[in-house]
Amino acid sequence: MKSNVSLLRRLGAITYDIFLAFSLAFFIVGVLLILFFEKQAQINGWMFLVYLLTSYFYFAWSWVKGGQTLGMKTWKFHIVQNNGKNITHQQAFIRFILSIMSFSAAGLGFVYQLFNKDNLALHDSLSNTKLIKNQ
Repeated sequence: MKSNVSLLRRLGAITYDIFLAFSLAFFIVGVLLILFFEKQAQINGWMFLVYLLTSYFYFAWSWVKGGQTLGMKTWKFHIVQNNGKNITHQQAFIRFILSIMSFSAAGLGFVYQLFNKDNLALHDSLSNTKLIKNQ
């Protein structure tokens, strides 16, 4: 079964979710700065790691536990395995890493959806997941 979620709908949900994930990450980094730094914020690799981990846990938790992020809920679709079951933590991890790579490569992993016979983005194809509109 192919995905019935358009690229435009997917990008709308991603935009929504990126704002939510980064807001959460900024809050966590702010708390860490208040707790561990007295006068001046130190921008290091660990802050990037906090942003990355926060974003990962936002997306992975949402995908595995509920089948959708808040953005996906707003745009009325969810994620499943190709067999229709909820995705696993392993699939969520693969999908998260590959979606970053899809976006980083000038969005080509998303553009791939326009040419895929099953309407899947590259990270969906490689993680054996698909997006389905809610009924």
